[in-house]
Amino acid sequence: MRKFDIIIIGGGHNGLVAASVLSKKGNKVLVIEKNENLGGLSNYVDSLSYISEEVLKELNIKIEKDINENYVSALSDDLNHTVLKITGNKNIEILQTNASESDQANFFNLINKYDLFARTLRSFMFNKPPRVKSGSRSDIWQLFSMGFKVRLLGKKNMRELLRVIGLNIADDLEDNINNNTLKGLISSEAVIGTNLGARSPGSILNLLYNQATNNSIFRINKYNTNSFLKSIREICKKNNVEIETNKKVEKIGISNQNVNSVLLDTGEEIQTSSIISNVDPKTTYLKLVGAANLDTDFIRRAKNYRTKGTVAKIHIDFENEIKINNLDTKYLSGKFVYAPDIKYIEHAFNDNKYNKLSSNPCLEFYINKNKLSANVYFIPYLINSSHDKAEILSNVKMILEKFITENKILSSAIETPNDIEDKYNISGGHWSHGDMEIDQLLMMRPFYGSSQYSTPINGLYLCSAGTHPGGGVTGINGINAAKQLLKDKRNG
Repeated sequence: MRKFDIIIIGGGHNGLVAASVLSKKGNKVLVIEKNENLGGLSNYVDSLSYISEEVLKELNIKIEKDINENYVSALSDDLNHTVLKITGNKNIEILQTNASESDQANFFNLINKYDLFARTLRSFMFNKPPRVKSGSRSDIWQLFSMGFKVRLLGKKNMRELLRVIGLNIADDLEDNINNNTLKGLISSEAVIGTNLGARSPGSILNLLYNQATNNSIFRINKYNTNSFLKSIREICKKNNVEIETNKKVEKIGISNQNVNSVLLDTGEEIQTSSIISNVDPKTTYLKLVGAANLDTDFIRRAKNYRTKGTVAKIHIDFENEIKINNLDTKYLSGKFVYAPDIKYIEHAFNDNKYNKLSSNPCLEFYINKNKLSANVYFIPYLINSSHDKAEILSNVKMILEKFITENKILSSAIETPNDIEDKYNISGGHWSHGDMEIDQLLMMRPFYGSSQYSTPINGLYLCSAGTHPGGGVTGINGINAAKQLLKDKRNG
């Protein structure tokens, strides 16, 4: 029987990052990936808006930045599109819009406010979250530090942060802006990938959290995802990490609350004393670990962890190069958003709540010559059912025909949350491995009793997007999980 110091289940970016960190310390590491290709959900991401200096330093890699200008175009049915030019991560300029000067000024005031609050949250993103009741000095100090950084905002800004953090994005926008396109654009960033509508409490917090993680409210293109993944794979290869693809872990072997092996779908059992699961928490606990190894209250919390996916991925090939009506071709390299107003977003969200397909979904898409890649939301994950993909394509096509004319669709491919669940073994097909809401964030992610990357099973750790700081291609989860494992090994 083969034996490894550490086995990592799942070859997504966090699993590969963890393997890189652990192998540098001389550990014999095996990565097991269900699919042929590594990368997991990061394969859906063409580019990254931010990679933290902590991650680059820890991995000792350099990723070349995209120095091209970034554009975000909010499409409008009347073809009076709004186009933003973003230089760096924060310098935003409105190139075209039909919004009034006062709306534009208020738009920038809101952007600056959200950026201030996101920078405060960002200081919490890259460390292991503290345990609230642990009594340890490090956790107490970290909690004090978190409170102190919020206090440094000053009395006025601190009160404003505490006021808005539980509010919905629609109220804050409607108090300040009249232009529907601008309100729809910001609302879209607050709800995409979530089970929240623009009027759902906590949608502002989700916006701030994503902005803190990505260092940009609009998640612009700054780094090439493939370059990032390639660099991690090269580190793994250099450090003799063994990677096996097209193999699925069926079960984690446990004896006396200690991991001892993994069982593959091939029937092979591989021994180990430490496992890091890059699979989502719900699947890890309920399927790989099994209820027999967990107490009743813990099982209840795992089952109640919310993982309903809402985003479908669609790829469309057109006959000719794509052009957007009433939009300069130089903006085609940027991001496009179709969420024309708050009411439109809410209607799409309401259909999602009742597990229905909206005939008017929201879109976020990118164009590369004659190819279009889109995130379509809200497309609900369905239990014991399947989506009518022809209907999804028809709805998306009706929207695109408003802006792309005289261009025939040659082919298309759609992956719904149900498809994503099947392909990547992610419960609910959720691209963040679980809702990013206030009771599933920071020291509560994924849920009480399973934070700080460790688990009730000795030798088992979590590193997926279901851990702090959540989704996005950051690698922070993988680094923190690896460090926690190494710390526990040192402490015996």
